[in-house]
Amino acid sequence: MPARFEGKVAIVTGAAHGLGASHALAFAREGADVAVTDICHDLPGARYGMGEEAEMNNVVKEIQGLGRQAIGVRCDVTKAKDVEDMVQTVVDAFGKIDILVNNAGIAFVATPIWEVSEEAWDLTVDIMLKGTFLCCKYVLPHMIKKQYGKIVNTGSIGSRGQRHNAPYSAVKAGIQLFTLAMAKDVGEYNININCVSPGCVYTPMMRGACKDSALEQGIPEDEVYPAVCQKLHILGREILAQDISNGVLFLCSEEARNVNGHVLFVDGGYLGI
Repeated sequence: MPARFEGKVAIVTGAAHGLGASHALAFAREGADVAVTDICHDLPGARYGMGEEAEMNNVVKEIQGLGRQAIGVRCDVTKAKDVEDMVQTVVDAFGKIDILVNNAGIAFVATPIWEVSEEAWDLTVDIMLKGTFLCCKYVLPHMIKKQYGKIVNTGSIGSRGQRHNAPYSAVKAGIQLFTLAMAKDVGEYNININCVSPGCVYTPMMRGACKDSALEQGIPEDEVYPAVCQKLHILGREILAQDISNGVLFLCSEEARNVNGHVLFVDGGYLGI
């Protein structure tokens, strides 16, 4: 039985580590060739380190070790020229783009809205909402030309509104509605656009949040994440990066050919905060 993505080419943004790396490797295991993209430098105020070029190159090597083709591309998704050049680099390398996963993101220390800086607001909007827009803008013409494509954007449980996390919550809610609107724009071209919304996964982003919480509560850092899972997930267990990647793979597969404009929450049954 052939792999689900044999012969397909996928772009995954923010793929040097965390969920993006998990997605990139998951596609490769299922037969896809993958463009691994990341900004490859830190950003001011972020609660955790951005992906590094060495990490991105390691993901590329892992994919190649699986017998698939892969390239690493440095790309700042907030800049149109960067995104346009990245997309052209992928087309030049592989001849096409079948799949786009908009995973690049950022999170800041939990802050009441009246203390949020303009810079933090702008970065949150630009990286996740504008970045999703720009990647779709430059990838979609290639998909429309081929009359085929799968795009998965990244939402969050935060889209339901989280205390002291208003910018992130607003942007993730915006991405979910942007997904639905785009699906209506491109459905006639045989392109599916969906959104996966993760729960609390122990990624570098989540580790940063746990560190903040540990300092605030005066408890050991390694106690925070298990307590979060018990408190916030109906199932009471941790959510693995592979759980989210499984959702992404499903939405990009032909098994989901009639799933469009949908938001798939992979959150263990989130209880909300």
